[in-house]
Amino acid sequence: MHPLMVTSGVVIASIATMASAADVRVAHLSPDAPAVDVLVNGAPAFTNVAFGDVTGYAELPEGTYDIKVVAAGTTGPAVIDAMIPLPESGDFTIAAVDSLKNIGAVIYADVNVRTPGSTGVRFVHASPGTPAVDIAVANGGPVLFADVAFGESGGYVTVPSGEYDLEARVAGTEIVALSLPGVALTGGTSITVWAKGFLNGEPALGVAVSLDLAPTANIRVIHASPDAPAVDVKVNGARAIEQLPFNEGTPYTSLPADTYNIQVVPAGLDDPVVIDATLPLDAFDYSVIAINTLANIQPLVLVDNNELWADARIRFVHASPDAPAVDIALANGGPVLFSNVSFGENGGYISVPGGIYDLEARVAGTDTVALDVPGLNVTGFRSFTVVATGLLTGEPALGVLPLLDDERCATDIVGDGQTGVNDILTLLSKWDTSDPWADVDDSGFVDVDDAMLVIMNYGTCGS
Repeated sequence: MHPLMVTSGVVIASIATMASAADVRVAHLSPDAPAVDVLVNGAPAFTNVAFGDVTGYAELPEGTYDIKVVAAGTTGPAVIDAMIPLPESGDFTIAAVDSLKNIGAVIYADVNVRTPGSTGVRFVHASPGTPAVDIAVANGGPVLFADVAFGESGGYVTVPSGEYDLEARVAGTEIVALSLPGVALTGGTSITVWAKGFLNGEPALGVAVSLDLAPTANIRVIHASPDAPAVDVKVNGARAIEQLPFNEGTPYTSLPADTYNIQVVPAGLDDPVVIDATLPLDAFDYSVIAINTLANIQPLVLVDNNELWADARIRFVHASPDAPAVDIALANGGPVLFSNVSFGENGGYISVPGGIYDLEARVAGTDTVALDVPGLNVTGFRSFTVVATGLLTGEPALGVLPLLDDERCATDIVGDGQTGVNDILTLLSKWDTSDPWADVDDSGFVDVDDAMLVIMNYGTCGS
């Protein structure tokens, strides 16, 4: 992966095709350069950036910018002076590299994609005079980035979270130029490992690690306590959700991965606190379901799996407090999909082809049908949770709450991450119907307006 190299006064080629989000940051990787300020259109944007520092992202609207790099606290002369066109969206790092006498700017397009339980890792070679390297797992382990030369990025790899001992080897050999022990990789994040310094000089060869995408938890709340009134939910004492009635769930809300105090109170009131729980949230998607009757209400915390999948995925949660353990099966004597699921349990995810399913809840181990669940519409690539709610022998009556777990954009009908040919074909197959997944504009009917929205968002996620 070859970045775009810029020296003083040189115009960078357009990067308008490399868009993914909308932010720019600066990395100082010129080993013998002092701390710097970065001026954008003459105004200080990043100040006192020291060697090895990588700033946070700053949002810049689409346009062409005059970027100058000067010694910190001065207005010049500029060691880098470049006109840089930026698209309306994208994550980018502008890195000052090479020794001071040869200093230039390199623009890297950052791909900050969150994968629960895994880390996106990129390696960038910014050590002048150091030969091309392989970055590998230590002690003869596999190569992660091969033959990365000065100024180049090795691209991205996705690895399971954990702690790794890595090493930089002279490319194509077993000669270790730099050991990188104990590199901690946190799930749901993205990082860049920058090789910096001089192989034979000061500052010595080392690495800077930038956290490109901070760990974030996505959490939603579902009210499944049958005799509880509408509720408010407080997060660390602040009211975050208001007037959530029984049998409804919220969309996901993003929170920095941390430990939170979650309190549930009657809508509009501060007490009684019917649920008071401390929840450690990692970089995953979570469903927090209020279950059981009001007198015994409790939170059921589930980790949701919203990764792309070839088929649809369904998960069943038993939240009916007076119903016995059940089997969830295809209707009319069909096979069991979830077996012997008791109150407060979930049957995990299973993969099924997209389609419309008639299901039934049977008393576990029998053919006695406790509840019919007709017409469950699931589509490929998406994840669904079906929650059994209500009371078997009272009101509100036993029923189900179907939830779409992964909330993708409307024009991504098949759920494969972008709007494309498969979405158009699916739209045509659902023409003149009320299919909820193909009814992009929620008009109640699949028609030309939906087709126009899909075409307008072709090649993107869309809205």
